[in-house]
Amino acid sequence: MFYLRFVLAFVAFSPALFLLSCSNDKVEEMQAPLNDVSRWGVQLQDIEIKKIHRSDLDLVVIDYSKDGTARGRFSSYEIAKAKEKPDGSRRRVLAYLSIGEAEDYRDYWKDTWQETPPEWLGDENPNWPGNYTVKFWQPEWQGLIMAYLKHIISAGYDGVYLDGVDVFQRYDEGDQAQARMVKFVGKISRLAKAQEPGFIIVAQNGEELLRFPEYRDEIDGISKEDLLFGAYQDGARNSPQLIDWSWGFLAEAQRDGLSVFVIEYLEDGDKRRRARKELDELGVISLFTRRPLDTLVAF
Repeated sequence: MFYLRFVLAFVAFSPALFLLSCSNDKVEEMQAPLNDVSRWGVQLQDIEIKKIHRSDLDLVVIDYSKDGTARGRFSSYEIAKAKEKPDGSRRRVLAYLSIGEAEDYRDYWKDTWQETPPEWLGDENPNWPGNYTVKFWQPEWQGLIMAYLKHIISAGYDGVYLDGVDVFQRYDEGDQAQARMVKFVGKISRLAKAQEPGFIIVAQNGEELLRFPEYRDEIDGISKEDLLFGAYQDGARNSPQLIDWSWGFLAEAQRDGLSVFVIEYLEDGDKRRRARKELDELGVISLFTRRPLDTLVAF
């Protein structure tokens, strides 16, 4: 950081130095846009802007649209209202954006794809009907995502929450698939930040990509689902090996100054209390909620 700590001693004598300190404060905010977030929520269904406005959350992730269509998208006025806390202070609002699966309820979806799918469209996700794996490196798919991203930026969101980043794991191409996803996320980040400086990029899962320095440079935060529980079965503790494997990458992001978020889907109150304590000790920003993500904060 370039912040001049001694500047206040000379403010009375040098207005230029005072202006420089203010400018550097803004630079610092842009370099670490999520450092002041302690409470957050994710809601992708049954979204009510009034409830978001009344909440005390510092960061909220919502879908761009009530129903996935352009007609159902939230207006700029609604986004501005969601950004405002009850006390008048500011919260950040990110739009959910799946870059690893095509969703058949989005405007870009064509009914003809069921019979004659484009070359980049893969199989339906058995766990999430209506979601289809994509060959994310294909230009046509990336073009659809970039167009969608521009709509999100124009609506006034503070950033995007990228889901489906870990789709590269479904392709048996080793480092090539990872490198392709790093390149794709970088493309998203550069377009967004060129159009809207300070635009926030948070990626979900796919934490092994954090080993690439260029990937860490392109994102502002990383979110991990099921770090401690639920990787094998809802409510079941993950193996120490799996936890250590994921945390090794997340810790590297943390050391690099990235904000690390963790979502745990835990119904059991005692497990939640123990998990919250453990996550607090790791210095991550935790969220305990339901897997359907139909409420801001479930617990």
